[in-house]
Amino acid sequence: MIGGLLLTGLGCRSRSEPKPSSVSAETSIADCMSDLDLNKLDKALQRCNEVVDAHGDKPTALADRSLLLTLMGKTDQACADVTQAMALLRQSKQSTDPMVVHELNVRHKSCKQRDSIVGNG
Repeated sequence: MIGGLLLTGLGCRSRSEPKPSSVSAETSIADCMSDLDLNKLDKALQRCNEVVDAHGDKPTALADRSLLLTLMGKTDQACADVTQAMALLRQSKQSTDPMVVHELNVRHKSCKQRDSIVGNG
């Protein structure tokens, strides 16, 4: 069910992250999910890692990578990205796309629920 919700969110996503003037022309936050092929998730993750390297201070980059990690079954890593993105949201004085905030809140609750079931929370 969670996978379905994640894929639904991916398909319905129409958000756009403004490019600050300091962003490299080579790597945009949108690059993480561009041309996503569900049969080539390793390649998409590699591209997402590059985006996070360039924009790791942006919750959107971590939110996108957490989705890919979840799709790949790497739940612990996905939840780590969600936790880091939530911390960035709390620290940020800038406005963040409400859809990103909603996605992160849903994923954060899912991670906390998973931790409780597994006994880590």
